[in-house]
Amino acid sequence: MFPALETELKQQTLPEAYEDFMYHHLQYYGYFKGPTCLSSTVHRQIEAVSRGISCPSRPENGNSYSLMLSSPLLKSRQLLHDDLGEVNPRLREPRDLFAFFSTSGPLQAPRWPIECEVIKENIHHIVPTEDSYFTSSRVGGKPGIIKELAVTLQGPEDDTLLFESRFESGNLQKATRVNTYEYELTLRTDLYTNKHTQWFYFRIQNTRKDVTYRFTIVNLLKPKSLYTIGMKPLMYSQLDASTHSIGWRREGNEIRYYRSNTDDGQQPFYCLTWTIQFPHDQDTCFFAHFYPYTYTDLQCFLLSVANSPVQSQFCKLRTLCRSLAGNIVYLLTITNPARTPQEAAAKKAVVLTARVHPGESNGSWIMKGFLDFILSNSPDAQLLRDIFIFKVVPMLNPDGVIVGNYRCSLAGRDLNRHYKTILKESFPCIWHTRNMIKRLLEEREVLLYCDFHGHSRKSNIFLYGCNNNDHKFWLHERVFPLMLSKNAPDKFSFHSCNFKVQKCKEGTGRVVMWRMGILNSYTMESTFGGSTLGNRRDTHFTPEDLTSLGYHVCDTLLDFCDPDRTKFMQCLAELKELLQQEIHKKFKELGQDMDLEGSWSDISLTDIESSTSGSDSSFSDGLPVHLLNTTDELNQKKKMYKKKKRKPLQSRKQRNKQHQKSNLMQESKLTEDAPEGAGFASTLQKQPAFFKNSENTSSSMMKNEKPRLNELNGRDKGTSLGPSKMTTLILTKNKERMQREKPGFTVSCSPKRNTNPSQERAPDTKPNWSRNRYPATKGGRTTAVVYPSLHIYTYP
Repeated sequence: MFPALETELKQQTLPEAYEDFMYHHLQYYGYFKGPTCLSSTVHRQIEAVSRGISCPSRPENGNSYSLMLSSPLLKSRQLLHDDLGEVNPRLREPRDLFAFFSTSGPLQAPRWPIECEVIKENIHHIVPTEDSYFTSSRVGGKPGIIKELAVTLQGPEDDTLLFESRFESGNLQKATRVNTYEYELTLRTDLYTNKHTQWFYFRIQNTRKDVTYRFTIVNLLKPKSLYTIGMKPLMYSQLDASTHSIGWRREGNEIRYYRSNTDDGQQPFYCLTWTIQFPHDQDTCFFAHFYPYTYTDLQCFLLSVANSPVQSQFCKLRTLCRSLAGNIVYLLTITNPARTPQEAAAKKAVVLTARVHPGESNGSWIMKGFLDFILSNSPDAQLLRDIFIFKVVPMLNPDGVIVGNYRCSLAGRDLNRHYKTILKESFPCIWHTRNMIKRLLEEREVLLYCDFHGHSRKSNIFLYGCNNNDHKFWLHERVFPLMLSKNAPDKFSFHSCNFKVQKCKEGTGRVVMWRMGILNSYTMESTFGGSTLGNRRDTHFTPEDLTSLGYHVCDTLLDFCDPDRTKFMQCLAELKELLQQEIHKKFKELGQDMDLEGSWSDISLTDIESSTSGSDSSFSDGLPVHLLNTTDELNQKKKMYKKKKRKPLQSRKQRNKQHQKSNLMQESKLTEDAPEGAGFASTLQKQPAFFKNSENTSSSMMKNEKPRLNELNGRDKGTSLGPSKMTTLILTKNKERMQREKPGFTVSCSPKRNTNPSQERAPDTKPNWSRNRYPATKGGRTTAVVYPSLHIYTYP
């Protein structure tokens, strides 16, 4: 309760005994410093205020109510106003402590930047089986009266279409009528940027049946698009949804994607045009780039999980952080309760994230499929919860999703280029996600990290990974994608996967987590279009296709961790054969014929692969201007801290090591000046650029891995070995590598296999795919009592 009192209500009838006791109690502890003689009427009004109920005196006595809030009786200085601008006193939340939504109360409304106008209408769809920067936010967006539509209908005969996009995830800046049934549409760029126009989602009213309309989006920025090879926009009719239960569907004719004729010397624009006939008169229809999945959709799903007495036992919902606008970033921890501390400590972790790019709603549908399966009572789902701890962040960029951005957060930057950021306040979602994974790595091994995305120029679903530099686990990072392609052969394309780490991708989640020690670190890319594979060839993907892939991710995890090594070794052998074919193809293109027997496995995989055809915004824009000074200050503090932390050399052993270092540096400089160096360099230059023999492979690994640098007598950065010494070291390293034993993989859990062939894995979830190239099959699995050991074929 808040002891806020009106001056004219101080002197009332005698208080009740309980009221008198409570106000004495509050006064004793310093929360109240007024008289204790309060009437029951005052008590009821105070209680109403504390609950957020409007007082009866407010309509008549607004001044007295405001006086009550400014009364000297109020000791607290933490009162906040209601998000809608109404006076509704409540205590401020403690720092870094955020409450989760109540399972019985309403959902927290999405918070919008105050520059955004938002209509009050809630949009819901059925799913059938400029140098500015963000400053503040509020529920409902911009305060005040919302602007009316630019066009007002003159009567029932007026056939002008009415456009609207000021709702959650909507994006359309302007619609211009250029002919009776033709409109030019301009998309809004991502907030606080001047680019990234790809995602569109808007409403149309006052439609006419059997009339051909033409719509043209005139300010797209990508030179290539799936619309050129048959992709269609999505349309939704409210009348069809209410009468026939028909949801989103692909519609449109005469679809063209072309470069605009207007050229003002700046970045060229591209146009998307299509024609459409609406199914009904006076209908309300929506168009979208892909199936929308909003922040409210996620909250409704999480609320159902929190209210489930079964799922809430093994799925714990927490708040990872709040976004720039104050929206909650949710973190799910999914695992079955362990019987003993040893069993809990033996579990490995799997980290999954989605929607770092808000316009890629494909990721949310795959995430929903994964969550639907892992939270089910399927035997395979129970097995996965027994042997793994899943950390899931289903929506990394809620602000961008709410305002209808395509790629950026409210910081005006692509979050998937800032995973190395030190700016906690400017990029809270990414900073807290990386910090969470860092703490998780200190507790246990993270077997796999995967970030779900969408792709606008390639078909099918595929993964981007990171080539492993350790020869002991050569090609192991490719086993999981190959297994996934066999489990979903009509959706997932292994040949579209790429494992090259480019410099412009160093700030992505995939690369940063890989450098932190997660060797199976992936970005899953799902097309906005459809499949070119198998039975689904030349068809668009639906939400059901993407949710089914979430199940296949779970199924592939079980294959990847199967104690029977047959599947793993078959995939590894197939990968080596595919690599040999690729190498021979490269030599053939160069017109060379080379025997790779015995040395082909030492070829650098990075040079064989081409660069990923990722987004057009691969290169980071850097930090906004208003954050540059902050970064410099934080970096300076970090350097100062490191200098203070550095300890002086105290022991004789340390001084001797430092002396040896300096001597070796001087010797290497002398060796580099020797005449034999030129001959050695010319010999190396004669080899093909993509072909690296065992010597070059070892030397590149020694340059790229910091522990190896320490092994080479602590050589500093920028120095190099002479040719003779380099050759000796390379041959020594090769000899040591050949003598190493093959790796083994163990963890103290075991899969539970079902011996009853009549029991199915998961009804209606996995089609009967052909396994001609993949003869080993999975049996059903049930719960076992004991936990011997589970062999997980990954990195130790």
